[in-house]
Amino acid sequence: MFRILIPVDFSEGSYKTCLYALRLAAAVPEARLLLLHSSQDYLADADPIPANAAGLTPSEQITERVLHRNELEAQQRLDVFYQDLLHTARTAGYTCQIERSIIQGMPEEVILDQIERFRPSLVLMSTKGESSLGRMVFGTVSTKVVQETDVPVLTVPGHYAGNSINKVLYATNFGTTDAADIDQLRKLLQHLDPMIYCVHISDDPEEDREKLLALQLKLQSTASENNIRYALLEGSDVSEALQDFARSEGIDLLALTTRERSTLDSLFSPSLAKKMVLHGQLPVLVFHSRLPV
Repeated sequence: MFRILIPVDFSEGSYKTCLYALRLAAAVPEARLLLLHSSQDYLADADPIPANAAGLTPSEQITERVLHRNELEAQQRLDVFYQDLLHTARTAGYTCQIERSIIQGMPEEVILDQIERFRPSLVLMSTKGESSLGRMVFGTVSTKVVQETDVPVLTVPGHYAGNSINKVLYATNFGTTDAADIDQLRKLLQHLDPMIYCVHISDDPEEDREKLLALQLKLQSTASENNIRYALLEGSDVSEALQDFARSEGIDLLALTTRERSTLDSLFSPSLAKKMVLHGQLPVLVFHSRLPV
C-alpha cells in the first residue's frame, strides 16, 4: 500500500505540501496519507505532573490549565486543517484515505516513531524558503530523519506551484547504490510513469563516460529504456549546470542520494544538495544510503 507521512505545522507551506501529496497519491488505489503534528510545549517539564494529581500548588494548577488549553487548541487546529484537506480531496475526486495524528514530543523523535508505526513509502516535508531552510532541511529535524530512516524524504518549497511529476532528474556522482536508488525511484513513482534523466556533471568526461555507461548497463536489467535517459554535462558549477538542465528540460523533481552520517555535512554544506535546495525552485527527493560510496 502506498503510504505518505506528512509532518504539518498548519502553515501555508505545510498545506501546499499536503496538496502536493494528494496529487502524488491520486492515481494509487487505496493510498493513505497521515497528517502528523508534534505538539511540543515548552511549559512541560521532563516529568510532567498528572492532570488528576492531588495537592497541586496554585502555580502547578495554572500550568496544568495552560498545557491542557494548548493541547486542545493544537487538536482543534489539526481538525480544521484535516477537514479542509479532506474537502479539497473529495471535491477533486480523490479517493485516498486521509488520517491525522497529534503526538506530544520533540518533532524529530515523533516523526521517527511514526515512521516505524505507519511504515510510509515516503515522507513529505515542507520548506519555507531560505530564511528557515537551515532549521527545516539542514537542522535537527530533517537531518535526523534522513540519517536515521531508510524511507525517502521529499521536501517541497513553500512557494512551489507545480502539480505534476512528468520529468525527474536524478543527480548521480556514481555512488555504489545509484543503480538501486534509481530503481527505487522508478518503483516509488511507477504510477506516474515519469521520464527519468540520470545526469552527472563531469570534470573528466572521458573517465566519467565509462562510469555512466557502466551505470546504464546495471540499470538495463530492471529499467525500461523507454523512460530513462542519460546525460553527461560539463560545467565548473555543478548546481548551476543542473539547474540549467532542469529549466531546459522542464524537470519537475530533483532526486539524489546522501551517504553516511560522516559525509552528510560535507554533502549538504558546500555542495550540490544544499545549493539545489537553497536556491533551486524544485522539490527535492532524498534517498539515504547507509553504504559507503
